[in-house]
Amino acid sequence: MEFGAARVTTAREAAARDAAAIAAGTDGFSLMLQAGTVAAAEIVRTVPDRLAHGVDVLVGSGNNGGDGYVVAAQLARLGVAVRVFVAAPPRTPDAQRAERLARAHLPADAFRTLADDVPVARGGSVVDALLGTGATGALRGSVATGAAMARAAHARGVPVFALDVPTGVDATTGAVADGHVHAHHTITFGTCKAGLLAARDVCGRIVIADIGLGSHVELADRAGLLADAAALRTVVPPIAWDAHKGTRGRVLVVGGAQGMAGAAQFAARGALTSGAGLVRAVVHADSARAFQAALPAVVCAPLDALEELVHTWAHAVVLGPGLGRDAGARAVVDRVLAACRSSDAWHVLTTVRGARGSLAVGASARRAPALVLDADALVLLGTPTGIAALRDLGARTPVVLTPHAGEFAALAAACDVSSSPLQRDPVARADAARAVATATACTVLLKGTPTICAAPDGAAWFVPRGSAALATGGTGDVLAGVLGAVFASARDARAGDITPVAHAALAAWVHGVAGECADATGLVRGTTVDDVVSALRVAWAQVLAPRALAPGVLAELPSARA
Repeated sequence: MEFGAARVTTAREAAARDAAAIAAGTDGFSLMLQAGTVAAAEIVRTVPDRLAHGVDVLVGSGNNGGDGYVVAAQLARLGVAVRVFVAAPPRTPDAQRAERLARAHLPADAFRTLADDVPVARGGSVVDALLGTGATGALRGSVATGAAMARAAHARGVPVFALDVPTGVDATTGAVADGHVHAHHTITFGTCKAGLLAARDVCGRIVIADIGLGSHVELADRAGLLADAAALRTVVPPIAWDAHKGTRGRVLVVGGAQGMAGAAQFAARGALTSGAGLVRAVVHADSARAFQAALPAVVCAPLDALEELVHTWAHAVVLGPGLGRDAGARAVVDRVLAACRSSDAWHVLTTVRGARGSLAVGASARRAPALVLDADALVLLGTPTGIAALRDLGARTPVVLTPHAGEFAALAAACDVSSSPLQRDPVARADAARAVATATACTVLLKGTPTICAAPDGAAWFVPRGSAALATGGTGDVLAGVLGAVFASARDARAGDITPVAHAALAAWVHGVAGECADATGLVRGTTVDDVVSALRVAWAQVLAPRALAPGVLAELPSARA
């Protein structure tokens, strides 16, 4: 897989991968057997101390129920006392075969029918195998009864494992039906279902299990990539052992209007804490003193030096934090964009100093710096004229747009892209982000749950990390600084064929994990942007040394913290 990343799919895309593997000669029951076996192993690893109390498995009539029958059989083979609660008899050949396997390993009285009265889960754990990825809409009949059983178990603290998706969660959109299952752990098969990323609060910990799809997981459709530490480790720009501050990437932050020095400062701190060797700032004259006092490691430069810094110094420019939206701010945006456009033709003289003075001995072209556009810069560019300017610049150098939902709506409108369904549906959000990326020739980092990083060519990363600790002023400025550092380091380190969208996903992942680490106690109240900046070091350590995954596990997401 590209970057070793798991795929994020709709229900239809997931089914297409199963069908492709089967058409190529893989037996459908073999996939089911692998899914149930990996799920059983995950249950044993996760709750070994509860196995002595037994496991209750709730099964539906489809292939998801078939997975549940395999789980029951495998646990029974290990000596676990298993009860199987049947919502309806199996209706697919593979599920019927899985039922026969389970009945061969369990006594007859282990099988019970889900009646109108909700039975009480008496086992040490509950497995939800009622409905799979193809199910949508309201829960009815015995399936609703089983879901109520699982919900009651969850409320009592009994571990609940959902297979593929919790019953009642739409695998594509994340829409949640009344009476849905609330899981502590969701074990999803082959790919990460997009809806899980929008319904993290009811999915618990998410494990993406390998069921043997092999190369068939890489179908040429619009499935995105799941950002996780193992996949992103190869994207991190290297820092040479003999590096010095001039070779670790130079970031220029432009913003900090009068009274807004803090926004530019947070961006600069994000860059310094994410690997940049040098950071300079162009801020309003009235903000420079406050900025310099708070962050002496960053040199403040006058506005008159803006073009020279863009042309000859910066590897990446972060434009927008605290910039303002008046005519003066608009002029600064125009100047930065013009300087970036003209950098392709800018030549830097190489000089030699000798006894008779300096002599220009040659000239070399310098690439335009990467450009991160954030906050006020996005607002000022959210017009048809601004979109045209972005399209021109995006063809010359990496440009990353970092909108939240409100800023994205303006950009989408200027690009004639619909953004109405953006609040929850991750697939609709990804499609809209792709459309804006294509229209602007820029990488789009659309903040949200999950964050979507989309490229002009249609590639997309889903970044499902972060917490409510990031829902406070200044954290977006920190993300802009992290992006600046990543792109500056990548350009200075000659990062090869790694695409801008992959570097954007790296920055978003690190920023999201920093938010989770800052919120490590679970107390969102009282967590500040300073805590997020401090946690960046921990987040970078996690991506550089990712935790080893268990056998059969492609990727894993921790439970979302409320």
